[in-house]
Amino acid sequence: MNHRFLLRLITNVTISLLTLSCFGIVLWVIDEFLGWDILPDILSLVVRAMVVAGGIIAAVLVVMTVVLSLTLVAEANAARANLPNYSISQRFKRRVRKSIVTMVMAIALLIGGLQVVNHMRGQAAIQAAQIEFDQTQVAMDQSLEEALTLFTPPLLESIDANTLTEDGQLGSLRQLFSSVNVSFPHNPEVALLMPATQAPYQYARIDISTINANDEGRLFLSPQLYTGFPSEQEDQAIEQLFSGNLPVIETPLEGNFLRNTNPSSWGILEQDSQIIAIVFMDTREWDNANRRPLNQKFHHTGPDNLLTN
Repeated sequence: MNHRFLLRLITNVTISLLTLSCFGIVLWVIDEFLGWDILPDILSLVVRAMVVAGGIIAAVLVVMTVVLSLTLVAEANAARANLPNYSISQRFKRRVRKSIVTMVMAIALLIGGLQVVNHMRGQAAIQAAQIEFDQTQVAMDQSLEEALTLFTPPLLESIDANTLTEDGQLGSLRQLFSSVNVSFPHNPEVALLMPATQAPYQYARIDISTINANDEGRLFLSPQLYTGFPSEQEDQAIEQLFSGNLPVIETPLEGNFLRNTNPSSWGILEQDSQIIAIVFMDTREWDNANRRPLNQKFHHTGPDNLLTN
């Protein structure tokens, strides 16, 4: 192997590559940081990839240049010292080649094996998280079914007549929300969705954050009002619930009221055979525990049957 020829060749290639990289970096900086937007999006990605690849290749070539320079210096010193030029037998060269091939294959097999193990561990983590998600979902359905029975007749009458701020039932509703949060598994949060009484709003949402106290300690209600929902899927599900039908949500839904990407459940409140509100219960505990491996998103289709009081 002619080290002098290799050193000249790699040096010339490195200089040419660094020169081209400089032009690429200038174009990228002008396009990205100065905001001139002189390159189309696809060409901008190509330039960015070429700059990164060119930088990596140039770094490797610089290391090779240093190694070759040290090799030539060592050969020159050996020649000046009149050191004998040891010859390497063809048998030894074959053994070295076989050893290199064997080592490369062993490294490739090791990396491949680690990739397989990592994939299997990821799949096992996803499967375990899915099982835990399903178990938590079952607990949420059971909790909502039990929580619906906590709405007393006076409280239902107040919700139906929209007199929560007038007959003292607002405090009872606040206590119910708080009690459910601390008494049921997974610390669920409850919210109500009722028809709004003031135009042009269509729905009013009530949860524990909308019930507050003034300076005198008297409770007042500040419901979240909706003219509708941005998601057509959520809009249709809400309409089905108010009509007494159970919607089956097959795809992930992260709506303003309904949400099936966390363990959650929904049902209805009835008064005199009339649907007066939708009850939604979910838990953020499953999210906060960071139980979504590999950014995996789970979702459910809702309760098996329409839950009501």
